[in-house]
Amino acid sequence: MRLKPRQVEAFRSVMMTGGITAAADALNVTQPAVSRLIRDLEEILEITLFERVGARLVPTVEATQLFREVERLYLGLDQIAQAADDIRRHKNTVLRIASVTSLVRPYLYQAILDVVGNRRDIPLVIDVENSRHIWDMVDKNRYDLGFVFGSPRMADKNAATLHSSHAVAAMAPGHRLASNNIIRPADLIDERVLIPGRNSPLRLALDRAFSGQEHQPTSTMETSMLNCCHFAAAGMGVGIVDRTSLQSAGADIVAIPFEPKIEVSYFAIRPSGSHRIMILDDLVQRMRELIRSDVI
Repeated sequence: MRLKPRQVEAFRSVMMTGGITAAADALNVTQPAVSRLIRDLEEILEITLFERVGARLVPTVEATQLFREVERLYLGLDQIAQAADDIRRHKNTVLRIASVTSLVRPYLYQAILDVVGNRRDIPLVIDVENSRHIWDMVDKNRYDLGFVFGSPRMADKNAATLHSSHAVAAMAPGHRLASNNIIRPADLIDERVLIPGRNSPLRLALDRAFSGQEHQPTSTMETSMLNCCHFAAAGMGVGIVDRTSLQSAGADIVAIPFEPKIEVSYFAIRPSGSHRIMILDDLVQRMRELIRSDVI
């Protein structure tokens, strides 16, 4: 038994409109064409679907039962079509975004305002996490988009570079080293050094830089790069951070190039094999514009 979609469509149209003439108009075909489709369907199914009572075409009990099944099919097709439309428009699809703290304010905040704005058909979940956690969760398809920092070599086909800069030594304006042109590890032996967490690529590079020194800093404080900036501005020590974190902190602070040079890059990352979502593309582009226009 092999049904043709056009036969089922004709049957459904006759059931819904109540007659061959109306069904033909609805399908934009001739009345004989509809009659032939119904006759062929009856032959294939070996079921009488309609009986003529005077001038009317009356569906049989079997036709009514069949119509219920056809409606389930069409309801499913309608739902598929609606789902496809929602996917195309990204409507009612929860987009999950994660970012490191340094990019949340003002960059991600402003990008969300500019790109999403008042659109209420785009549910969002925005988490603030460390880079390693975001990389792991993106790999597992738990986030649709992640904003992270790392070394330039961490970039892959699923990562788009937002901005790259070199690490700087951040300190209060009145600090004894504030007039230096360059800060090296040896300059920080007698200072409290404010450093990012152990999972940070910048921290790994700093550990290598200090490991070559005969003496280590007398004191360290391990915290986020944003906190490093704020503590440095308060006179707690010298923070080794990147310029993007400095801009995000907005603190009254002096930034001096740090040597050996350590490059820090920010990336937008997505799950491997994920389909392109236009609004996420727009969000990444806006983030790139905001960071590059703000960081000197």
